[in-house]
Amino acid sequence: MDAAQTSSSETLPVEATPARAAASLLLLRDGAAGLEVFHVHRAGTMAFSAHATAFPGGRVDPSDDALPVPGADLAAWARRLGLEDRPVETQPEDDPARVAARFLAAVVRETFEETGVLLARAADGGPVPPEAAAALAGRREDVEAHAADLGALLAEHGLAADVSGLRAWQRWITPLSVPRRYDTAFFLVAVPAGQDPDRLTTEATEHGWARPADLITAFQAGDVNLMAPQWAQLRALMDLPDVEAALRAGAAAEPVPVVQLASEASPEERTREFSHAAEYREHLRSFRTHDRVQDTPDNVL
Repeated sequence: MDAAQTSSSETLPVEATPARAAASLLLLRDGAAGLEVFHVHRAGTMAFSAHATAFPGGRVDPSDDALPVPGADLAAWARRLGLEDRPVETQPEDDPARVAARFLAAVVRETFEETGVLLARAADGGPVPPEAAAALAGRREDVEAHAADLGALLAEHGLAADVSGLRAWQRWITPLSVPRRYDTAFFLVAVPAGQDPDRLTTEATEHGWARPADLITAFQAGDVNLMAPQWAQLRALMDLPDVEAALRAGAAAEPVPVVQLASEASPEERTREFSHAAEYREHLRSFRTHDRVQDTPDNVL
């Protein structure tokens, strides 16, 4: 995976807002023409990345500490996410394994809230029974509104969160100049058999499946708005033929790329921040020339 290199162009000044942990998931499937990813169009009312095409996800919530991720090698996840060398700014003294567990729990919860896809398994290790899936589907709004605890709901139906299919992909940290800052871990997973993501959340107005290359082409044509982190995830996927190849690429043992863009940087510095920066800037200029979809003020490039 050559999308980015570990980068820290700026140190955290006293006045900067510490980046909060967040998680985002690229749901994958094999379509008729190759690998496809599920995407959403964020509502214009959103305080961060309004109008952007993105992937399900959101910030890590305190309730995520209560959602167990059984069977996960949390120390290995911490190493893969680069948490030992680059802690989350709001959790600098926390055990990296504990922080990794929060990222994983947030992925499971946010994916369920926003798409209905349930990353879980039965007590015997098998798939979620249809009757349990139907019962839990009716509680999505309660989980999103913090009126119900996902971990308790899973236990009530004899289920447990299942992160065995997740693959860490990249990690992006919002530039220091942006008021709302996030340290977002991006993950890959094959959409579980028999599950079809939809859109319940008011945070998005449209959703669908597309090949990574087609989304990038649509960005160039001005039809979708891709911020640099989302574009980078797609760029790293676009040459992979299918889900199996993507998951194999995401199974590497070395830490994922950790990218934090500087507010201002030369072309050479941008390339050191992430390897396809010049290509992204070219696509962004094309997007802005067409002026079909509203840009987001959070994009520093």
